[in-house]
Amino acid sequence: AQFGMLNSLTDLGTPFPPGCLSIEIPELPQDGDAVLVNQNINVASINSSSRNATVRVLIWRVACADEGFSTVLVRLQQVGGSNAVVVPRLYAEAGIVDVPGHQAQLLLNPGSGNVGATGDFVTTGGTTWMLAVDPLSIDSTTTFLPDDYNEIFTLELNWGAFATAQPEGFRFELDRFEPSVDGPQFDNPVLNGRFSGQWVSPDRNFQGLVLQIGEQVEDNFVFAIFFTFLDGQPFWLVANSEPAPMEPGPITLDMLVLDQGGFITDASQPARDDVNLEPAGQITIRVIDCGNLAVDYDLTPIGKGSGTLPFERLIRIAGYDCNPWQ
Repeated sequence: AQFGMLNSLTDLGTPFPPGCLSIEIPELPQDGDAVLVNQNINVASINSSSRNATVRVLIWRVACADEGFSTVLVRLQQVGGSNAVVVPRLYAEAGIVDVPGHQAQLLLNPGSGNVGATGDFVTTGGTTWMLAVDPLSIDSTTTFLPDDYNEIFTLELNWGAFATAQPEGFRFELDRFEPSVDGPQFDNPVLNGRFSGQWVSPDRNFQGLVLQIGEQVEDNFVFAIFFTFLDGQPFWLVANSEPAPMEPGPITLDMLVLDQGGFITDASQPARDDVNLEPAGQITIRVIDCGNLAVDYDLTPIGKGSGTLPFERLIRIAGYDCNPWQ
C-alpha cells in the first residue's frame, strides 16, 4: 500500500469514517467560508521562557460522503521566530468550556491512541492534520463521539509541556458543522479499497455484484463480477480494469462474458487461450456513500439494454470499513 495514502490503511478505530478523506489530506480549505480559525498566535519555542515565535493556526471542516459525518482539519505553520516550535498537546470538549477534558491528536493517517504529531516540529512550510479526540475524557466522566465533531466544541492547543512561558494554552471555539459551507474533499468520492465486498440490488434475489479494489504501490485496479442468471441458468459477467492512479469520480469498466472454460474440479482443463472472452458492454460505478453504489449499465451487446441499478452493501471486509460507525 502506498505510504501516506488514506485509502490504503487498515481502520484503527478513528472517530470519523476513515474513508472520509482519500488519496491525500487537503492542505488548504477549498472555500474561505469554511474556515473556522485563521489566526496568528505568539508561542514559546522549545524550552523558552517567552513567547518568541509565531504560529499560524488554520482550522476547517471537511464533510464526509456519509451524511452526518465530518472531520476537522488543523494546519500549523511557523511564521515567526528563529527557534524551533513543536506541535503542542491538544485537548477538546463538547460545547464552550474553560478546561477541555479530552486528549486529542493530530493525525496524518487514520489511527488511534498516542500516534499523533505532538512533539514533532511545526514547519515553516506548514502541515495539515486530521483532528482525533479521545472518546473518553481524562477523568472518565464525559464522552466525545462523532456527533460532537459536528457541533460547537472547544479545542485547546497547549505548549506548556515544552516551554516555561506561561500560560501556554490557546482555546478556540469551533462553530458547528454546516453542510452547505463545509464541503467534501471531492465532488465525487474515490472508489478505494474500502468498497471491496459484496453488493446486492433490491428485489434481485440470488444476484449481486462482487467488487475487489486492488491497492498497489502507485495504482489501483478494479475487479468486478456480476453474478446473475441468463435464460434461467447461472451466469457471470466480469471486468478487470487496467492499473491506474486513484481519482475521484465514477469508474467505467468493460464487461466480458467467459465461455468454453472447464469446471474447477475437472482434471483436464482448457488452455487459457482456449477460453473465450466476449464483449458484453460497459458498467459505470458511482459511489454514493459507504453503503450505497449506483451502477449505470449498457449491456446491449448481449441484448440486456441500458439503465441504472442501485446497490447496497451486503458484505464488507472486517477491519477495513469505510465507515465503522454505521
